[in-house]
Amino acid sequence: MGGPDAHFRQLVRYAEVTGRDAWGTPLVGPVHVAPARIQPSRKLIRDASGAEFVASFVVYTAAPLTLRHRLWFPGDDASDFNQARRPAAVDEYVDGGGATRYRKVWL
Repeated sequence: MGGPDAHFRQLVRYAEVTGRDAWGTPLVGPVHVAPARIQPSRKLIRDASGAEFVASFVVYTAAPLTLRHRLWFPGDDASDFNQARRPAAVDEYVDGGGATRYRKVWL
């Protein structure tokens, strides 16, 4: 039996927002693909600013995602920034040696 990544049977695409252009349009880095598990969720969480937020999805993945990333689910057009989903919170789970095993990304 493997670790938690053995349950990551879906693919999620992600890219980091690197800044904004002169017109305020977000600039994103290269799009990467990572195995993940995408689950619907209706959980009340606190986002990075401390505001309460009802999460619609939780994504389990080993990809190095942060709040600066945007995610596209299967079927979404990764070339369209308007279809990107923004993480509200990211929880990291580590093993006994301190290495990150996986992340829970709340959307």
